[in-house]
Amino acid sequence: MVHQPPTGTTLVLALGNPLRGDDGVGAAVLEHLRRSGALPGQVDLVDGGTAGLETVLLLQGYRRAMIIDAADMRLAPGAWRRLPAAGSSLGSRDLSAGHTLHSAGLAEALALGEALGVLPETIEIFAIQPLEVGWAPGLSQQVQACTADVADAILDTLSRPATE
Repeated sequence: MVHQPPTGTTLVLALGNPLRGDDGVGAAVLEHLRRSGALPGQVDLVDGGTAGLETVLLLQGYRRAMIIDAADMRLAPGAWRRLPAAGSSLGSRDLSAGHTLHSAGLAEALALGEALGVLPETIEIFAIQPLEVGWAPGLSQQVQACTADVADAILDTLSRPATE
């Protein structure tokens, strides 16, 4: 991964691996956003893959960030939540339980970025409950069905000023 300096003030960052089933939902939502034609100016869309701690580098330099990621929240597959990064309960999870490869990395990256003082002023996480995170590409029907709704929620959020 090569770190590109920000060109906008807002980052929409997709995390995940499309080769791991529903873990690729972030990239699918990003594609909806790209195709929408409705993105305001000053917004960078970045597919961060499974960045882990390097996520801090991707976030650095932005005033606002929205992170899209699959997360085991013990909800129905395809259910999603918009969460503030501060105080979110998406901490470390056991990979052997079938969770995403980078889930612990996001929580750790946010903690590192906070300690270094390099995080955007506002960070929101759009967390999507996966059905299957295995070793096969493609989203489950339930998760695929939610991608347009998540993209619409992000566009709606982008149309409003960031809140502290």
